[in-house]
Amino acid sequence: MIFRILLYAGLALLLPGLCALGYSLWEGPAAWTTDARTFWGVPVSLFVFWIGIAHAGTLISAILLALGVRLDRRTSLLAELTTLCALVVAAIFPLMHLGVVENFYMVIPFADARGSFANLRSPLVWDFCCIAVYALLSLVYFSIHLFSERFQVLEDLRRPMAWLLFPLVLWVHTVVSLDFAVTFVPQWQGAFFPLYFIAGAIYSGLAMVNVLLVAEGCRVRLLEKLMMAFSFLMLLFWGWIFALKGEWNFSVFAFGALLPQLWWISPVRESPLGRLAVSFSVLFGLWLERFFLVSPSVGSFGKIDAGLVAFSVGLFTTLLVLLRIKLRKPIEGNELLFGELDEKSAPVVEHHTEPLTSREFIVLRFPLLVGVLVALVYTLWAVSRPAFDTVSVVLPNVAPLFYPIVALVAAVVLCVRPFWKIATDKSAADLVSNSKTHSLAWKIVAVFSFAAVGFLAGMFYAGGASENAIRQSSADIPSEVITDATVPDSLHARAVWNARCSGCHGTDGKFNEKFIREFYPVPQKLTAARLDSLGEDSLVHVILNGRANMNPYEGRLTESEARALVRYMHSLAPADTMEVAP
Repeated sequence: MIFRILLYAGLALLLPGLCALGYSLWEGPAAWTTDARTFWGVPVSLFVFWIGIAHAGTLISAILLALGVRLDRRTSLLAELTTLCALVVAAIFPLMHLGVVENFYMVIPFADARGSFANLRSPLVWDFCCIAVYALLSLVYFSIHLFSERFQVLEDLRRPMAWLLFPLVLWVHTVVSLDFAVTFVPQWQGAFFPLYFIAGAIYSGLAMVNVLLVAEGCRVRLLEKLMMAFSFLMLLFWGWIFALKGEWNFSVFAFGALLPQLWWISPVRESPLGRLAVSFSVLFGLWLERFFLVSPSVGSFGKIDAGLVAFSVGLFTTLLVLLRIKLRKPIEGNELLFGELDEKSAPVVEHHTEPLTSREFIVLRFPLLVGVLVALVYTLWAVSRPAFDTVSVVLPNVAPLFYPIVALVAAVVLCVRPFWKIATDKSAADLVSNSKTHSLAWKIVAVFSFAAVGFLAGMFYAGGASENAIRQSSADIPSEVITDATVPDSLHARAVWNARCSGCHGTDGKFNEKFIREFYPVPQKLTAARLDSLGEDSLVHVILNGRANMNPYEGRLTESEARALVRYMHSLAPADTMEVAP
């Protein structure tokens, strides 16, 4: 019954949220609320919030397993499922903020036939690679755990995989915190930001898992104690920020730290509604904290902003409930969990006094060695790329990608070896229990092989050559003479510019540098003299047909609107000192 209610609630939020998402994709960054100081807005706030929730799944399952802390199977699987659903939601918003969603593959730092190379100075590239690796390994870890009761070979892989994910979860959210530290905003710069982001991520994720446990009709006191411990840790961070930068928000303090202290009151703590209220208070407080952090000067919250929030909550709820229902049998198994869970029934994890001689370390030695070698080769290749001559990439720009590459390669080697043995050696009675195991092994090997082949193919194809990058002369462009009467007025041209072009080029035509530097290499700058030399027809052709990383607007803009935009560009660059690019 509870899952049906949650599903209806998720759909009720998702459907109107899809309208806000569609409008945002159509209009671009002008759709959500920003100002001169706030150049990210609600999409990035939602990205950071949902990424934080995603991290708690790995903490609860993988890190506690690696450290030898016992936890029941269903709670671990729910936490891992939370990770996967939150990652899906979080991944949507950077792509939406990118503006040209279909060009997402251009932020992957590998060979590019289009003549451009992903800007490794960009936090977006770091995020894309780190989160993609984290999502893939989380999916593999969840799959291994889901079927580990049936196949011993999968159970043997769980703890080595947990040790791979342990540093990865800390690495990924540290990289997310660097998105803020590399900007021009003083409030976002500080050596404590990685620890601050990791603590907030774990805090919000624990609250989400506790909400799910209430829906399941059970509770785990260990997770409740961890959540309360992190409430004090976050209070220390907020106090530190106030002491250093003078930043303080009472709403964040009230919902994120003050109201959760109601947990100390026994009737609240022992009541499912009380636990639910406290957990929701933490989630709301952490969402406010992310919103005010990303948008410190925005005083309003528009309809599109609210729609994007509803979309994220609705999508997460709908995905989680549907997967929970679909995977009911493998998640629940033979367990019937109600009330407070007794951790004595959780599997006992073997402790080792010498970690370097433990079984999981011995299993991981060869995969880690291969991963380190591949990461070193990639680093040397990346910093020597001729394409980086224009973006001044140095070794620290490649460093955020180092361990994700190590973890990805090590996980592939770790998983392929036992499954390949199962798939090719049917006589191994200690590994092959039945034909289903043999079939599952082949499926997993096929998935890894398909992913590897797809990646290699992408390196050589990478979207094909960009013919629109070749500037054509005006003689090659058929155009009709358009009188002044058919050209939209300057107010309409300015509105089109602000909606379609300002996200990258800036409302004043001087580049939105805070936005541009996150994505592709900065486009070629043009002075007013260069605009005159190119001619109106050539610039209209670029607007309608695209060029390099700029998508074509034919079908969304008429030719008269494109010509009005060209004339508006001239008004933004009256002298050679004013620079603008098409």
